Amino acid sequence: MPRTGKRSTQGRGRARRAALLSAAREMLGRHELDSISLGDVAEHAGIPKGSAYYFYKDIHEIYMELVELIGLELQDLLAKSLDGPYETWMDVVADCVELGRTVYATDPAARQLLVGPKTPPEIKRADRRNDLELGNAFERQMGRFFELPDLPGRSEIFFRTIEIMDLMFCLSVMDHGEITAAMAEEAKRAATAYLSLYLPPYLPKKKPE
Repeated sequence: MPRTGKRSTQGRGRARRAALLSAAREMLGRHELDSISLGDVAEHAGIPKGSAYYFYKDIHEIYMELVELIGLELQDLLAKSLDGPYETWMDVVADCVELGRTVYATDPAARQLLVGPKTPPEIKRADRRNDLELGNAFERQMGRFFELPDLPGRSEIFFRTIEIMDLMFCLSVMDHGEITAAMAEEAKRAATAYLSLYLPPYLPKKKPE
C-alpha cells in the first residue's frame, strides 16, 4: 500500500515552510529585520506559532533560508539577464551592477538581508557563500562574450569583484537607504579598476555559437 498519509504530511510541512518564508519576505518589505519575530511571521502567515517553531527555532533561521533562496534567484537572474552584444568587458561589469541595483530597488527583503546595515554577521557569512556562486556565474557570463585569459585563481578574482560591488551597495544603503545612481557608478568604477589589474583593456570577442 502507498504511504499516502506520510506524503500528505510532508506536503503540508513543505507548504507551511514556504508560507513562512513568503510571509517573512513580505514583512521585510514593510519592517526592519531586527523588529520582526518568528511569532510575527507565523501570525502573518496564518500558521500556529507552535508549528512555526517546529520548522524554525528563531527568526534568524528563516532569514538564513531566505538568503539562500535569494542567492539562487540572483544566480539564475544573472545567468539569464546579460544578453549583449558588448563592445568591451567593462560593459558587462556595468550591466551586472545595474542588474544588482534593480534587484535591490525592487526587493526590500534582498536589500535588507544582503546589503543592509542591520544584517547579523552569520547572515553576512552565508551571503559570502552566495557571492562565491555569483562570482562563478559572473565569470561564465563574461566568458560567453569574450575570450578570458587563463589566469591563476580566476574564479577568486571574479568572486572578489562581486564583493567589491556589494561593498559599494552596502555603503549606499547605509548612507541613503537605497543604491543611488552615484554609488552604482562608484561600484562600476571600483569593480572595473580591480578587474583591470588582471584583464587587458580589450579582450577578443567570442564568436557566436
